[in-house]
Amino acid sequence: MRLALTLFDVGQCRHCERVTLAGGRWASIAFPSMVALIVHPREGAILYDTGYAPRFLDATARLPERLYRWATPVALPAEQQLETQLAAHGLRPADIRWCLISHFHADHIAGLRDLPNARFVCMREDLDTLRAMPRLRGLRNGWLPALLPPDFDARRHHADDAIARPLPAPWQALGEGHDLFGDGSLFAVALPGHAPRQLGLCLRDAHDRAVLLCADACWSHLAFRERRLPAWPARLVTHDWRAYTHTLARLHTLAREAPDVAIVPSHCQASLDHYRAQTSAPRPEAGACASW
Repeated sequence: MRLALTLFDVGQCRHCERVTLAGGRWASIAFPSMVALIVHPREGAILYDTGYAPRFLDATARLPERLYRWATPVALPAEQQLETQLAAHGLRPADIRWCLISHFHADHIAGLRDLPNARFVCMREDLDTLRAMPRLRGLRNGWLPALLPPDFDARRHHADDAIARPLPAPWQALGEGHDLFGDGSLFAVALPGHAPRQLGLCLRDAHDRAVLLCADACWSHLAFRERRLPAWPARLVTHDWRAYTHTLARLHTLAREAPDVAIVPSHCQASLDHYRAQTSAPRPEAGACASW
């Protein structure tokens, strides 16, 4: 099944590139916070993450949570706010039926409270692990519980409760996935390491392009193409370094064996721009993505 897919930049933060990518520049660069709008013929409007929202400032107004804001300075221009970008597609936040949560870092969930009718899908282990952490350890892991709606648990579903089976071609190098709606349109795949059990998403877009939304499994296409790990300070905010390196190796294998798959990290501006350019142009020959 083909699904309409649109990628938004919903805010950005700044950080040193070299911390996120071995051999990167010793310079502060902007990291966009990607949100995917997916339109399913039966399930309606679906979001993959929410990006930043003004509520992030409220949740980080006091110490110790304010340290989060200092560590990753955030910008959210009015034109990038989620409500504004949804409106350009004829949608309101209330029209969102499902929100698929890659993981619970603030730059991925800051807008959850703005989705009054959405059901939320996450990996069970991802949320349970964070909720069990003491406040300061949770903060170090990017966890701001104030961003969750009061009725979050009543609206929560677990991706790992969906049917599990080997991923179809061309994503089979990633192993097993969960068929979220039972129709083969959206597969959740575990990409642990950065977070306890990060949720990646496999789908075919309206142009019949195979896509993997890989969230923060890496921060740059250079990381999975060349197996370039982050610098050591990144380990301080990585949940499981060994799992992270294994996940990156899986992405590297996928990129090598199925170069026509559009692998899109949530904070890689080059990947977001490349995908948008591809969807506004005729479909390239298989393997064309490998050379960019």
